[in-house]
Amino acid sequence: MERGIKECCGLNFRAVSFGELFFNKTMLFAYLLLAVGIVGWAQVYGLRFGHDFVNTMSAVDAGGHAGELKQVAAALKEQIFGMHHIEEVGREEPWGMFVVQYIYLLYGGSALVFLVALGELFGINLSHKASAALMTFGISMAIGGLISIATDLAQPLNIYWMFLNPQPQSGMWLMLPLYSIYIPFTFVEIYFLMTNKRELAKKLAIWLVLIGLCVDIAEYYIQGLLFQLNTPRSLWVNFPMLWVYFLLTGILTGVGFALIYGGLALRAKDWYGEFKSVMRKVGMVTIVVVALYETITGLSGLTHAPFNIMYYGYVACALIIPFVLFLIKWDVLAGVFITIGTFALRELIVFGGNAEPMANRFGKGVEAYSLYGLDSIKNVIYEAPHLMEVLVIVGALGVGIALYSLLDTLLDVRNQPH
Repeated sequence: MERGIKECCGLNFRAVSFGELFFNKTMLFAYLLLAVGIVGWAQVYGLRFGHDFVNTMSAVDAGGHAGELKQVAAALKEQIFGMHHIEEVGREEPWGMFVVQYIYLLYGGSALVFLVALGELFGINLSHKASAALMTFGISMAIGGLISIATDLAQPLNIYWMFLNPQPQSGMWLMLPLYSIYIPFTFVEIYFLMTNKRELAKKLAIWLVLIGLCVDIAEYYIQGLLFQLNTPRSLWVNFPMLWVYFLLTGILTGVGFALIYGGLALRAKDWYGEFKSVMRKVGMVTIVVVALYETITGLSGLTHAPFNIMYYGYVACALIIPFVLFLIKWDVLAGVFITIGTFALRELIVFGGNAEPMANRFGKGVEAYSLYGLDSIKNVIYEAPHLMEVLVIVGALGVGIALYSLLDTLLDVRNQPH
């Protein structure tokens, strides 16, 4: 066995120093992103656990005076129905940047895993060369997305209702068993791609790939269902086959991820040109299919700013500009534009859904949002994300990059023998 390599459980672990593992260039970049995120997380949790909502509860326990109880009531209203001076996710803005980052990284990373599984299923030679690296990068990005949504779920009221009053029919409870299967299973797939026990891997590979594809499709179906279960988001979730749209645009995001990753990590490989060629073809086909989907379903941008900017920015950056760049073979730059454009799409889906949340959710007519602090019913409801939310999603990206770096340094996923 090569010097400096230790075998354990059928995997070859590199014998690296503490410095190589935790202070390489990729980890240092991840630390920078995490440092930014920590500032945001400190603000979020400071609000949730250090605000008047927490600090005045003793007044209730002590049967305090009317003035103290009035302060408690005001704090409760502020906590539950929105802090307008903070602009975190509130009653009139039920989803925000945490969810944008979640569906962006999760769908893109999962779609990358899906693409690799398809390549393995059809025996594409390039897939065998890049599969371990791309799957590892994809699942790392997906976990980064889950870290972002975990910040949103960490609100005390959400935790209470999820675990002390479970609703198995809800979208969130559909997700819990899904991810408890999806994430471990993806790591099992990666293990069998890298194991030294090649004969066993070959016998199980086809079954693992088929099951993996089914799990991926189930994930997108449940995610589409999750959005459609939220009836207040009537604008952006009522077009047909939402989960297929999520899958297609997720694949497009995955192509962008793969091209940027390839330009940074695989450019020294003798098959890098073939890699770019395959991803270019997948990207061009996906762009055409997504454009056809949008044309057929009549999906179009909102007429109100800033949503029209988001929509046309998405069309330009994710569809038009990358297609032109693919034609002239500027593939990595096309990947950069795709990642920017598909993020604008995820932001549009979330904030566009929040924009007109007037729905007959309770069977009593359109909800009067003026009851919740809005002086009048507005045609468009938009609260720009607070800086702390932006900082958190930067930190969540750092989590994904750090996880990938650790796995790549220990297992050398970029240089797995095939």
